[in-house]
Amino acid sequence: MIEQQTFRVGISFHSFAHEYCSFQWSFEDMMRKASLLGSGVEIVGPSHHRGFPEVTDEFERIFKSSVERNQLIPTSYGSYADPFMLPDRNLTPDELFEYTVPQLKGAAKLGFPVVRLQHFASVVAERLIPYAEKLHLKMGYELHTPLMIESPRTQELLAQIKHLSSECLGVIPDCGIFARSISQHHLQIGRDAGVPEPLIQKALELWDQKVTIEPTIEILQSLGADQKTITWIGMIWDTFGFSEPAELAEIMPHVIHFHGKFFNIVDGDEPDLRYEEVVKALLENGYTGWMSSEYEGGATDSFAIVQAHQAMIKGYMQKYLQN
Repeated sequence: MIEQQTFRVGISFHSFAHEYCSFQWSFEDMMRKASLLGSGVEIVGPSHHRGFPEVTDEFERIFKSSVERNQLIPTSYGSYADPFMLPDRNLTPDELFEYTVPQLKGAAKLGFPVVRLQHFASVVAERLIPYAEKLHLKMGYELHTPLMIESPRTQELLAQIKHLSSECLGVIPDCGIFARSISQHHLQIGRDAGVPEPLIQKALELWDQKVTIEPTIEILQSLGADQKTITWIGMIWDTFGFSEPAELAEIMPHVIHFHGKFFNIVDGDEPDLRYEEVVKALLENGYTGWMSSEYEGGATDSFAIVQAHQAMIKGYMQKYLQN
């Protein structure tokens, strides 16, 4: 029987992208709905406040007032490390550092304890640690496909984390790295784009065999794949990973937050991601932080599908806590 304290489930506002970007819901609407979805709130900097990478005093006032009124808990702030933002060259490490520091300060200003880092920030992570320490923040590299646990890049990040040995630097796994299949929604995207069905089926075969993207592209090009097919393949291989949930044990000492990515809920389960095994591994390895429900499927009732996702998670938690 698993006897540890359990983790908590909240919401990433990325789940509400459809309603928010189509102006059906305001930011305050999302905050109110979050109070019904576990109370934990994760926002994405450039998506959810103006003035990015700075946080304005006005947004601080709006956010903190809403947190208090809706009895919410800020869980994680999604920062960005975009070295490719300039048209003619990449950002230098100094420029990336100067771009990231205001994001750390903004996260702390809003009351977030955790900041999501993209792996591009690794070149300035050591310089960021003193700021994180002063601001009482933990920074975590998001392990988003193709950064599976066993991938060389993830292993480089883990080696850096161990070398720097700071409680302020860890990882944030994304559940998309624990896939069992490709979602029907993403297969339909390929069909709608004109990818021939034989190439879709061949791609599924190669994914099932855990073939990496470079040889997959070569094989499909030899079968006549055009640029739209290659673009679709890139999306699939950057969305669905094949890490083993049991591998969470290896990285658990460094996990500071968790992204509950999902694409659909059918009959109470996520058909394409290995959630039961993930929840079991999190509990067995003593994870007591937050998981943010993060919906990335087709347009639907986002509130209802997040509710279904959280009910699934809580059902698996109950199973392994009581069985």
